[in-house]
Amino acid sequence: MGLDLGDVRVGIAISDESRFLASGYGFVEYRGYNDLIKKIINIARKEEVDKIVVGLPLNMDGSKGPQAAKAEKIALLLKQKSGLAANLIDERLSTVEASRQLHAGGKKAQKGLVDMVSATVILQAFLDGQKD
Repeated sequence: MGLDLGDVRVGIAISDESRFLASGYGFVEYRGYNDLIKKIINIARKEEVDKIVVGLPLNMDGSKGPQAAKAEKIALLLKQKSGLAANLIDERLSTVEASRQLHAGGKKAQKGLVDMVSATVILQAFLDGQKD
């Protein structure tokens, strides 16, 4: 499962069983960490997920800002509360790539849709890195 974290919404992607291809799953809106963690764990259990990949929004120079600290905290909480592995992966430019893909496909870049496609980009990058 891949996650693109936002302040009020999280995009979600799931891979196929062979861990070859990431696909958009949807997005959830949330109010606070506890609400988010509960919703993500419920989806992970329903979809029989064994690993969660959280996008780490680094600054363009590679430094960490407040959003990166939030992603690290959420990854840690997910790991503690679910028992699943929670990996962080650099997500710089994932939203730009998601918007580009939607535009190329002739789709309007609605916020929830962009978040879901961003999560797909993040998860696919992780999956591709596992093949090396």
